[in-house]
Amino acid sequence: MTKVDIISGFLGAGKTTLIKKLIQEVFQGQKLVLIENEFGEIGVDGGFLKDAGVEITEMNSGCICCSLVGDFGKALAEVIATYAPERIIIEPSGVGKLSDVAAAVKEVEGAELGCKLTVVDAGKCRMYMRNFGEFFNDQVENANLIVMSRTDTAAESKVLAAAELLKGLNADASLITT
Repeated sequence: MTKVDIISGFLGAGKTTLIKKLIQEVFQGQKLVLIENEFGEIGVDGGFLKDAGVEITEMNSGCICCSLVGDFGKALAEVIATYAPERIIIEPSGVGKLSDVAAAVKEVEGAELGCKLTVVDAGKCRMYMRNFGEFFNDQVENANLIVMSRTDTAAESKVLAAAELLKGLNADASLITT
């Protein structure tokens, strides 16, 4: 079985920085595949990760959530069959629904769903909740670990308010700050 971790979060929250740190400090030596879903013209994150020896499959042709039923499951099964990794990290686009990605992973033979992690910018939490409710809330509600980023640059009152909002959406998830 290949462990599949999903690291979600809105654009600029710090997903790629966290992934880079995990690869360097936690998953070093593991046979790892990173599946990115870049929402934009160019997969900017690919360069430094390829330098770290990480295999990257970018899905630039559209949101991962738009093609989950067929293409995503097939692509994930193909990655497992081709590379036989110990672990796969999926980084959906910032507007992807964590629940949809997790459901698709559960349908793939040979894939074992691991951590469902959401990175949240502490200073933008309330705004994202208000402006992107369905997508943002889905990421928070379906995570089993929430990493609150940018706590060093946000006012303490914003950090505390963000923690309260996040726990209100998902009291069962572990919440850590960076």
